Amino acid sequence: MSQTAVTYYSDLSKFQPAGTSRVRTFKFNEQGYFFQDDWKFRPNLTFNIGLRWEYSGIPYEQDGQQGNLDQAAKVTLWNNISNLTVVKTSNWYNNDWNNFAPRFGFAWAPGDGKTSIRGGYGIYYDRIIGATSSSADGNTPGFSQSGNQFPNSAAGSDVRVSDGVPIAPIPGAPVLTLPANRVQTIVTIFDPNLRTGYVHQFNLTVQREIFRNTILELGYVGTRGVKLYMNRDTNQARIQGDFLTSFLQLQAYRNNGANNGPPVPASNTLVKMFGSVNSAISTIGATNIDQGNAAAASTTVDRNNYTKYPAAGVSDYYLRNYPQFYEMVVGGNSGRLWYDSLYASWRRQVGALKLTFNYTYSKSLDNITVEGNGFTAPIDSFNIDLNKGRSDNDHTHSANWQTLYTLPIGSNHFVGRNFPGWADKIFGGWDVGMLGVWQSGSVFTASSGRLTYNNLVNSWANYSGDRNIGTVNRAGNGAGGVYFFTPDQINAFSFATAGNYGNGGRNAFRGPRYFDIDLSIVKRFKISEHHSVVFRLEAYNAFNNVNFQNPGTTLATPSAFGRLSATNGNARILQGALRYEF
Repeated sequence: MSQTAVTYYSDLSKFQPAGTSRVRTFKFNEQGYFFQDDWKFRPNLTFNIGLRWEYSGIPYEQDGQQGNLDQAAKVTLWNNISNLTVVKTSNWYNNDWNNFAPRFGFAWAPGDGKTSIRGGYGIYYDRIIGATSSSADGNTPGFSQSGNQFPNSAAGSDVRVSDGVPIAPIPGAPVLTLPANRVQTIVTIFDPNLRTGYVHQFNLTVQREIFRNTILELGYVGTRGVKLYMNRDTNQARIQGDFLTSFLQLQAYRNNGANNGPPVPASNTLVKMFGSVNSAISTIGATNIDQGNAAAASTTVDRNNYTKYPAAGVSDYYLRNYPQFYEMVVGGNSGRLWYDSLYASWRRQVGALKLTFNYTYSKSLDNITVEGNGFTAPIDSFNIDLNKGRSDNDHTHSANWQTLYTLPIGSNHFVGRNFPGWADKIFGGWDVGMLGVWQSGSVFTASSGRLTYNNLVNSWANYSGDRNIGTVNRAGNGAGGVYFFTPDQINAFSFATAGNYGNGGRNAFRGPRYFDIDLSIVKRFKISEHHSVVFRLEAYNAFNNVNFQNPGTTLATPSAFGRLSATNGNARILQGALRYEF
């Protein structure tokens, strides 16, 4: 045996015996009440009015195994605190009692009755998902502590499993006020004044029977998301100011490795911290300095060398607001969403032929797409407006169509009108169908692959030019493979510099379009009144079209940047099936 390990769990008062599991039973109290009424104002005009009230109670752990920071209300983007303490609680945040959601709609059929105009507006509340509770609970200090033993660390020892497995002794009382050593990687809490997020939804549609069995519908759908759940790191390293100035002085001196740039002044904080220019460069990393990885350098300084702060005359808050921790994630109501769309739908049936076509032109913007299941850092927690961009699921153009046709073969049809019964059962009643989809590609962010601004997320790449670029190039830019960007387009990208987040923007580029057609042939063989066999022959991606996923997006990996290396969906699939129905 070289090592044994055990994890002890506590109730924030004392640790439990070894082998005691960590069990959580969170309760969620959610209620909704509503009334709704339809008012037929005229034979051709109806109003729908309603009001809903929703209550999403605070999640609580039924056995009291729940903790929070005692000064959670003071954890902001601007405060400095170094003595945060974990305490037991049953209230992570305050209840939200005013979740009233009005609804209104109308339907009007003016004129000849072949036209229908419908509209509506409503507020819809967005309940917080359970994963947010798991994240807060799992990242609360004091509930667990690991212990390790090294039975054979002494010279000449020979402890074996048969001799018994030694384990670390049970720890004393849990440490609930952590020292300011940044050892705790992440703490997740809720804003004590967290509200239930909601969206405004509104729509207007006009439907018209333009001629017999043919319906045309035009409409608008809009959504505005307000106070949506969003995590922010209130402990993001603040590299602007003295730290960045000191870093840039070292970078200028390095001069891309020549070490012949302007001399670094003696007042440079990093030099005072490490004793000399060369020591500062060696500790931070010459590569980090040359590449402008100021945020990565801040992590090295603050997590591994904070004990040198007094020598440089700086405080524990030099880079972080809460030096007990590395990340201080606070769930609040900073999320926003904007969605607008125009759509058209056309439906027609002519005898045995049914046709449907739908098209949507839309734009979706937000400042975060995830909903609290884990932490996805924005480009800057201090300025989340920078994160506003196209939503991850934004597709400007989206079209789909469907056709279904019963072949005119068999009795009472042009072909096979005089078929005998056995032939009619075999050759009559075949349905052929087609389903097609075409839509704009998915959006993506061009990343520098470097930590020049935020210690948790790579900066965006700089880019000069029109962002509506990219096409599938199977010639491979002369280097083999399939590329989405041409060499000239790739050359328009550059790395963000130290202290800058890049101008490329979040989700500013769009990948290859998606196109797919599926075909089917279906025949029902009737055996008796209650028994039949259905035969299906289907072709998925019938034309074997290749749909590529987004290209490589990290500039720091030049061999993959702009290159298409994965596909979305499968190659053509043919399958047949027999189903017995009774």
